[in-house]
Amino acid sequence: MTPFIYITLAVFRPDPGYLEAQLQSVAAQEGVETHLVAVIADRVSGPMVARLCADLGLGLTLVSPDNNLDSVRAFEAGLARALTLSEEQNRPDALFALSDQDDIWHPDRLVRGVAALGEGPAMLAHSDARLVDAQGAVIHPSMFAYERRVRRPGLRGLLYRNTITGMTVLMRRAVLEIALPFPAQAGIHFYHDLWLGLVAEAAGGVVLIDAPLVDYRQHGANTVGAVSREPWRLPRFDKVWLRRHATSYALARYLANSTYLRMAEAVASGRLADGTARIAPIRPYLRRLRGAGSFAADALRLTLRGQFTRARIAGSFAVVHFGRAVWALRRTLDEGLNPALARFDERLYSLSPGVAPRAVEPAPAPPAHPLKSYRELIDLRKSARWTPVFEAPGPAIVVLVPTLNPTEIFAGIVTALDIAIGLAERGLTVRLVATDLPMAAPAASRAFVLNRMSAAGQALAAAERISLHCGAQSASLPLHRGDRFLATAWWTAHVADRLIRQHGLHHDRFHYLIQDYEPNFYAWGPEYADALASYGLNFAPIFNTTLLRDYFQQEGFTFAGRQALAFHPAIDIDRYSRGQRRTATGPRRLALYGRPEVPRNMFATGLEVIARFIEAENLQPGQIELVSVGLKHGNVNMPNGLRLISLGKLPYEDYPQFLLETDVGLSLMYSPHPSHPPIEMAASGVRVVTNSFGPKDLGRLSPAILSAAPEVPALSAALSRAWHRTPVSAQERQISLSGLGLSPEAMIDALAAELGAGLPQHERMVS
Repeated sequence: MTPFIYITLAVFRPDPGYLEAQLQSVAAQEGVETHLVAVIADRVSGPMVARLCADLGLGLTLVSPDNNLDSVRAFEAGLARALTLSEEQNRPDALFALSDQDDIWHPDRLVRGVAALGEGPAMLAHSDARLVDAQGAVIHPSMFAYERRVRRPGLRGLLYRNTITGMTVLMRRAVLEIALPFPAQAGIHFYHDLWLGLVAEAAGGVVLIDAPLVDYRQHGANTVGAVSREPWRLPRFDKVWLRRHATSYALARYLANSTYLRMAEAVASGRLADGTARIAPIRPYLRRLRGAGSFAADALRLTLRGQFTRARIAGSFAVVHFGRAVWALRRTLDEGLNPALARFDERLYSLSPGVAPRAVEPAPAPPAHPLKSYRELIDLRKSARWTPVFEAPGPAIVVLVPTLNPTEIFAGIVTALDIAIGLAERGLTVRLVATDLPMAAPAASRAFVLNRMSAAGQALAAAERISLHCGAQSASLPLHRGDRFLATAWWTAHVADRLIRQHGLHHDRFHYLIQDYEPNFYAWGPEYADALASYGLNFAPIFNTTLLRDYFQQEGFTFAGRQALAFHPAIDIDRYSRGQRRTATGPRRLALYGRPEVPRNMFATGLEVIARFIEAENLQPGQIELVSVGLKHGNVNMPNGLRLISLGKLPYEDYPQFLLETDVGLSLMYSPHPSHPPIEMAASGVRVVTNSFGPKDLGRLSPAILSAAPEVPALSAALSRAWHRTPVSAQERQISLSGLGLSPEAMIDALAAELGAGLPQHERMVS
């Protein structure tokens, strides 16, 4: 019987010639039947792929996501669709392959993979590859030799350094059944081929075809590309080294935990026979304290074999793992061992991948935070941690943000980054400076920033006008006396002001992106006073919405006049308003925007409002379903036997569908800044209750939004009104944000014109 193979291809702004050559090589595969599942990650290349496949006679299924996808999520979506197709088409013995958009497969690429898998236990086969240049000329006959890859690293060895390249992979369906969905990550810190390799190695094994079966094309647009590994050199042991290797260790520990959990679930579900999962090699990652010795032994063994790069990684893991144990033991008397370990791991996973894995053992109680030394409590954020060196070749816009690590970036910083990118697209040179936290992976930070750039900006080489710097780990940073500063938080406003005054810069006024009334983030005290003092500095304001500008004006700040720039939120209303709502069946769903750790979101008030509403309406479990989204918290018992279930932060791609299946919302924000959830809910057809604050009344945007005084009786009464109202109409879902300020693009146009006076101009994008 001829083997049948589903091939997942991720397409993102491909070179048409390269893509055609790749598809021709897929169509020319010998001895197998194939079907292509193409994920159109750029949302525009679908017609070109369909035309090429039709010309070549390739069976094709297109996957068209609602939003641009990075490569990891594109392959995840494609593999999920391929798995579903195999079930729909009744092909239980189908195999699955991955394809890049610009390589060339040898005619026997798939059939040799089939033979390698054979009847044995191996779950995944992969091969070597030739490295070729953009024209197809051979650069090196072996990727494994070029990158000094270990041919059979084993399960723990894959976590030191991945040796499996997705474009060479062929898998059994069991790998996908176990691996999907991929473990969550807040930024791109692991690649799909590593995760699939870990699952396959643990579930049955990986086999290497020791021959090049793909021509791996190297060109300027490679997502990863081959890397020639330099010889081992003595590392410099400092805080930057420790943070970098702690980041790598955090990712390995996260993937090891995720692999263990998936194997346990596969055995419990019957996908794997009990005793077949091979998890012993990753146990050092799972242990509370022990395990450093295993990494140290690996480092010694690898050194003796001459595998110095992997030995260095294993040694660094031993250091971090041992340091974790020592750190926790020193705090055991004050906190207890489990809380101390939990507090260490919380910070560790925030580096990479940004989220903690599900617990292998019951989670310990949240750790208490012991009193720190007074030296740690002094607020040093108001002054630059670096010394400016005035050696920059020309003036630029210097954007000061607390961090540039993807896993630590929240909505406010994203807005600042989008403004910086917009200025670069309009011809200005931009330097992004992280003021607070070291950059764990500069390449990942730069990729995160540039991934937000428009296609037009990329065409105008705007990326070349953006540089990233870190004031938290560099002793000095390049500046120019003609630089202009953009502050994005109250303490960065103090940094900008002090740099201008201390070093005599040409422009004595900076720009200040104001996204909330920040003194109210704190109790009366030093931070409140310093945040308030930032509004007395010499700056030009940029307000996130006219509502915020009006509040500042109401409070007597003279800089908040009608001439001050204000822009409306960058909410894609169409993304939410175009969705088809579910047909009402079963209990109606009420969703709370629940963030207990953020006081201005009034979590406790929200609980009291819902409880009073339930009692007033005498609602029973068969009538209503209560869910909380935002930040994960414990489930909460409510009146009448109801329970509020916490879903935590939903994946971006799942959020619109969740709202389409929600009937009533409660989203509170005790702040003049309009939060996004009430607007997104209303555009999705949810009748949502929120609170007013000063001049803020979101009810003016749509009748679907009920704005009430921030008091429990008023809010619970509004919730009852929402419950009894008719479904939200299509007209109510069409929300205009123009009343909240200029569009972000128009605001950046005005800002660029103001900031660009006297600065060098390059080719710019016309908005």
